[in-house]
Amino acid sequence: AFVTAHVYGDTIEMTTSLGGTPIMQKVSKDEMVNRVTGELKEIHHVTSRADPKNYESLRQTFKRLKRLIGANFKGGYSELWVTLTYKDSPMTDPNKLYSDFKRMIRRLRRLVGKYLAYIVIIEPQGSGSLHAHLLLKTLDGSRLYVANADLRKAWGQGFVNVKRLSDSDNVASYVMAYVSDIDLNNLEGKFSNDSNTKLTKRIVKGGRLGLYPVNMQIYRRSKRGIKEPIKLKGTKKLIKDKYNISDAMPSYYREMQIKQNNDKDPFVIETEYYSRKKAALLEAVAKINNAVTKK
Repeated sequence: AFVTAHVYGDTIEMTTSLGGTPIMQKVSKDEMVNRVTGELKEIHHVTSRADPKNYESLRQTFKRLKRLIGANFKGGYSELWVTLTYKDSPMTDPNKLYSDFKRMIRRLRRLVGKYLAYIVIIEPQGSGSLHAHLLLKTLDGSRLYVANADLRKAWGQGFVNVKRLSDSDNVASYVMAYVSDIDLNNLEGKFSNDSNTKLTKRIVKGGRLGLYPVNMQIYRRSKRGIKEPIKLKGTKKLIKDKYNISDAMPSYYREMQIKQNNDKDPFVIETEYYSRKKAALLEAVAKINNAVTKK
């Protein structure tokens, strides 16, 4: 099968279309053409958070964000996970948030004495107020430490929380769950010292997507120190051989059917996720078993 692959961190993600080619093709930001009839159709632009296309657009954005995080952060002493909040609530202006963040990161780099690479992500709360979540790391892999009090002073807008993610954490999955899922008992995303956390969590997967304003830039990244995930096209066999996962089974599989106008059968988009670490471990176990069997 011919696939498009994204490689980030430990993960290899492979996607292929089964059952044909999509009929509709985008020709400009406002128009699509029907490959069969040649008919031009106007593209529907999202104007409401309730629009189903808004959810699909957000899911695609979060997919790109997850790949970007996976390609750059793995946990450990050189990285920090930071939450930034506003004491004056609600704060609903994302441009102000990014402006305040730029000022903070300049102060923080002077304080630490080295360049810090980052990915900063906006998270909306039930009240409409905005928080920011920040992944920070040093470029040289050296230890990164910032006291809560120092970070709060550099931020200067309200409460901050600093956490170190261990290298055993799946950082990308952790962050994506944090900024996309919602706890119905804690719509404001409050922290563990609040009384709300004594209640049983009622998590709605992806529930926070409905709180994101339309067309808001959800995340930004530093120009230095953040690399794009590797993107490849080729046969599945070629890519599996390249990354030594020839005999590996996918850790996760997802299938999506897309219906098309004037077409009897939908085409299928199949996505497989492979863990290089798991594949290497299983290969090592297989070699040991083979050696024991031969003896």
